[in-house]
Amino acid sequence: MTRFNWHRTLLLSGIALLSPLATAGAQEAGAARGSFLLEEIIVTATKRQESVRAVSGSVSAVTGAQLEAIGAQSFADYIQRTPGVVFNEFQPGTSHVVIRGVATNSGNVQGQGTTGYYINEVPLTEPGWTIVIPDIDAFDVDRVEVLRGPQGSLFGSASMGGAVNYIANKADAGRSDAALETTLSRTRNADIGWTGKAMVNMPLVEDKLAVRAVGTFRRDPGYLDNAGTGEKGSSDIDVGGGRLSVVWTPDDLTELSWLSLYQKTEADDAPYRNPAYGSFGRSTALSEPNDTEVQVHSLRLDRDLGFATLTALGAYQKKEQGFLFDFTPYRAAYNADLGLNITNPLYVRSGGDSDGKSAELRLASNNDGPLEWLLGGMYFESDKHLYEQLGAAGAAAAFNASPNYGPGTGSIIAPDGEIFNAYYTDLTGKESALFGEATYHVTPELKITAGGRLFKTEVTSTSTSVGFSTYPGNPSVERTNTKEDGFSPKVSLTYTPSKTLMVYGLYSEGFRFGTPNTSGLSAFPIPSGSRSDSLKNYEAGLRSTLADGKLLLDATAFYVDWTDIQLRLLTPDNYNYASNGAAASIKGLEMSASWQATANLDLQSTVTYMKARLDEDLFILWYGTAPKGARLAGSADWSIANTAIYRFDADFDPTVTIAHRYLSKGISDMNSAVPGITANEQGGYNLFDLRLGATFGTTSATVFANNVTDKRGVTRTVPEANGLSQGLVRPRTYGVTLRWSM
Repeated sequence: MTRFNWHRTLLLSGIALLSPLATAGAQEAGAARGSFLLEEIIVTATKRQESVRAVSGSVSAVTGAQLEAIGAQSFADYIQRTPGVVFNEFQPGTSHVVIRGVATNSGNVQGQGTTGYYINEVPLTEPGWTIVIPDIDAFDVDRVEVLRGPQGSLFGSASMGGAVNYIANKADAGRSDAALETTLSRTRNADIGWTGKAMVNMPLVEDKLAVRAVGTFRRDPGYLDNAGTGEKGSSDIDVGGGRLSVVWTPDDLTELSWLSLYQKTEADDAPYRNPAYGSFGRSTALSEPNDTEVQVHSLRLDRDLGFATLTALGAYQKKEQGFLFDFTPYRAAYNADLGLNITNPLYVRSGGDSDGKSAELRLASNNDGPLEWLLGGMYFESDKHLYEQLGAAGAAAAFNASPNYGPGTGSIIAPDGEIFNAYYTDLTGKESALFGEATYHVTPELKITAGGRLFKTEVTSTSTSVGFSTYPGNPSVERTNTKEDGFSPKVSLTYTPSKTLMVYGLYSEGFRFGTPNTSGLSAFPIPSGSRSDSLKNYEAGLRSTLADGKLLLDATAFYVDWTDIQLRLLTPDNYNYASNGAAASIKGLEMSASWQATANLDLQSTVTYMKARLDEDLFILWYGTAPKGARLAGSADWSIANTAIYRFDADFDPTVTIAHRYLSKGISDMNSAVPGITANEQGGYNLFDLRLGATFGTTSATVFANNVTDKRGVTRTVPEANGLSQGLVRPRTYGVTLRWSM
């Protein structure tokens, strides 16, 4: 596929990190004052329920209460507060989470990405180029789990750097519930923004059957001015959708649950600036809309068999995305090369749709003996149609009038009058696997865990070129088929000498699908494709609980050995292709702290230092060589997040929250690492947010100011037909949120 993806203080921080609890005393202390920062969080990172602080691996969890406390609406509001994570925000559906620096581009890679995305364990990252990455609304989410380091053994492909698993609240047959939330906000250089959200939970049969429905809508008004189209405040983004949960528990041993998710995003112009046109400027000959649509439907059965729990999970997903890019700067070259006189704006329309089906069946032991085990199998298949079309209004007439083509050729080359070159790909990707994991408790303090995943992947694609590039012959058809298989292991050793200390060592691996290339619309030859890369992760971690449970400290050191890297590279005429090349190592230290400083004051902090560098020279066709020691794109050496929450002893429970984030500078693509090439940079900014809230019975009100210092933080830079394009942190935004709950 081509061109779908162009587009010092060290306080004490970070809400998404370690929220949990290790001792009963700490739980009681937190509950006594209504704190949620020290509560115990149960996660499913090992595909069985377990306290987040008992997992022998790097797992963070953000609860729904924590998301509400920081006013989180989307990914951008919370994900980068997690240690080891960089969020490269750009266009809706193409903003990417990079975990532990495992990336060579800050946007869509040419094939499957390196971060896996899930909702209630349903995979959202299909084989091949990812059409849409859903940015699930944080309203009524139970928690968001972030698993750092490769998760190939239990979660499968794509989770090479880690995985993000949304856990949506399920229907509760024990009680009725409802909630409403609305926000009004104002962003610099933009109109009023607003959100409307609602949830209702209804028992249909007491303690047996319930339904829960969630609806959300958010408008983020555009703050950029498009000089080319003359539109002020272009790029309004509307995000709407909802979730439906139905849960039936016919007896104490059985739960059958249904989950549906729907989300639609509409952006009327691309939300990135061209820095040549100022802080809030961009210029295109026509608007660049971007629309996405996602629906997921899943059915899950959990049955207690006594000796083990049986889980069966089946899901269907459908995703669609459509972009339009202004290609007018290349119009003169096309006119000269083809002997045309196209006078209207030139554009590229790209996108696609996919249908995915997944199934998983597993057994997890229930016994309390020294041996715990889990065995399972899975299958995932995705059928995908991708398109890329080059066109302009009046193109057919221009071909008819051209001496190189002549009368009547326009209706053949551009049947709809506009599209005069097109490229279509039909792709089927399949993944099947057997996986398992066993833990043996050598002593009450010492346990060893070993497991792995035996997998097989296959990608079949048929690509068709039509238009002037094949005229006067028949359409050009290319077919490819790639098959791979392997084993992804995981081993850990955990020592827990007391209830307040745990140390562990871990080895794990990750994998992803290979990616075939086809010629596409580029005028330059490209390689045949890429195969799966190899990634090995070594880490050692420590978790401690101090000060009678009021201080939690975590530290993890890791080393990643990444070879035969899959790369997303760019031709000189701005088309993407996949290849393998070079090797890299990533060394890092993740630290986090959560401290109940006083009965009224909570502090959290996360600090990550990471060095993600090439271990050998990387030759990039047409650009040059990125030398050994060059930084990996999409990573940052330093990321810091700090949060302070103070609760006043006064009527209406007033609360002040101050949050801070820092991200050091990085690059957005590997071309930027080539000496003599102007680097496409990102990062290098501090952000501060401020919130003041109060509670009035069942209603809460919060006034807030985000990005208080109004920084122009660059989240991603890419070369476009119109020059450099930059995704930005949203400018200073202030507003009020009202929330009512039953």
